[in-house]
Amino acid sequence: MNYHVYSNLKPIFMIGLITFTVASFLATTELIHAQDDEAIVGYRILGESKAGPHTIQLQVSPPAPILGISRFAVRVKNTATGEIVEDARVAVLASPSEHGEAQYTLALNSPVDPNYYLSQLKLETSGVWAVEVSAESDLGDGTTVMSVMINDRVRSGTGNRWGQVLFVLISLSFAGGIGWVWYSSKKALRRRYQQK
Repeated sequence: MNYHVYSNLKPIFMIGLITFTVASFLATTELIHAQDDEAIVGYRILGESKAGPHTIQLQVSPPAPILGISRFAVRVKNTATGEIVEDARVAVLASPSEHGEAQYTLALNSPVDPNYYLSQLKLETSGVWAVEVSAESDLGDGTTVMSVMINDRVRSGTGNRWGQVLFVLISLSFAGGIGWVWYSSKKALRRRYQQK
C-alpha cells in the first residue's frame, strides 16, 4: 500500500525538485552585495558625479527599467572626506526627453541601510528620461543630472527575465499536473481491470 502512495507522489516530487533547482540557480547568479563600487541587489548603477560638496551615486531598479514603477537608490558622500552623508534632504525629479509628465519625489533613508536614500517614480512613457538628483545637507547643496532608458513593457526581450521564468515555471506546473492526472488515471484503470 505504501508503494502506491509513493508512486502517486513521485511526479509531484520531481516537479518540486526541478522548480527548486531552477530557482536556486537564478538566485545564486543574481547575488551581489552593495559595496562602494557595486550595485544593491536588484539595482544597476546609472552613474556617480560631483554635485556641489557632495558626490552622488544613482542606482535604478529593475536594472533594465520598463514602463511603470522604477525605484531609485541615491548614495550621498562628502566629496572632501569620502564619508557617507546620512542626514541629507534628497529629491529626485525625472523628466521624459520626448513626451509625458515629469515625476518628482523625495528620497528617504532606508531603515535597512541608512547609506541609501530610496524613492520610486511611475515612469509612464518609454524613451530616455533625465533624472535630476538634488541633495542638501549641512555641507551645502548640489544637483546632478543622469539619464535612464525606459523600455516598453513586453513579454519577451531584455529586462523581463523574471517574467519569462515565471511563465516557464507555470507552464511546467500545468504540464506536470496534466501528466500526473493522466498517469494516475491510467494506473487506476489498470488496477480496475486487474481486479475484474
